[in-house]
Amino acid sequence: MMDKQRIRSRFAKAASNYQSAAIAQYEIAKKMIRLMQENIQLRPQKVLEIGCGTGFFSRLILQHIKPKKMVLNDICPEMMPEVMDILTSSHTFICADAETYAFPKDINLIASCSTIQWFNNPRAFFESCYGSLPDSGILAFSTFGHDNMHEINATAHVGLTYRSKSELIAELLALNYKILVAQEEHLKLHFESPLQVLVHLKQTGVTGIKNHRWTKGTLRAFCDKYTSHYGTEEGVSLTYHPIYIIAIKSNS
Repeated sequence: MMDKQRIRSRFAKAASNYQSAAIAQYEIAKKMIRLMQENIQLRPQKVLEIGCGTGFFSRLILQHIKPKKMVLNDICPEMMPEVMDILTSSHTFICADAETYAFPKDINLIASCSTIQWFNNPRAFFESCYGSLPDSGILAFSTFGHDNMHEINATAHVGLTYRSKSELIAELLALNYKILVAQEEHLKLHFESPLQVLVHLKQTGVTGIKNHRWTKGTLRAFCDKYTSHYGTEEGVSLTYHPIYIIAIKSNS
């Protein structure tokens, strides 16, 4: 089970650095928007965004999808000041755990970027989306696949349990969604050293997985192993494995 309090705390501490540090997440958000523009035919009237964080996906939605109303959701109350510039009478913020939050009923697009990998039960989340969306409502999300940050998992034995693209599709099809888009890719970042990788993870909130205590010895061993396995001419690598899915709720 995910420790939601730890996750909330780590992302809250990372809020001030997230915009500059979340390089891969921003590229993923931009691609998600492109896929939405290409595959969503009607402009959504009201959007619910799950896990808005500091709001760079939120801003892209408002700029390119142009909904009349938008509900920004995040588990961290500390994210509200980060998105205050885009909040209006029509665009509101709700602090809640999306796995227990009662979704509004008048939405026609639920969007989420780089969030549902933190959920204890994504299948139940998909069911909640299905129950809240009207017929032909859209669920558009990105998450991460099995290869995500495999360098960290192999070296420090810390990582999330990820679903494959086919597993996610099977769960959605079982609930009577029609899949419009299902893509995945690998994005590789490079850093000067393994220590810089750890700084990057801290600044993007990913250290919320568990409490990993370092000693000088374990940190040195981690750096040596990481460099020997993942060192390149560009520095040490860190792999992101985003999965992009857009699905439409089929008629019951």
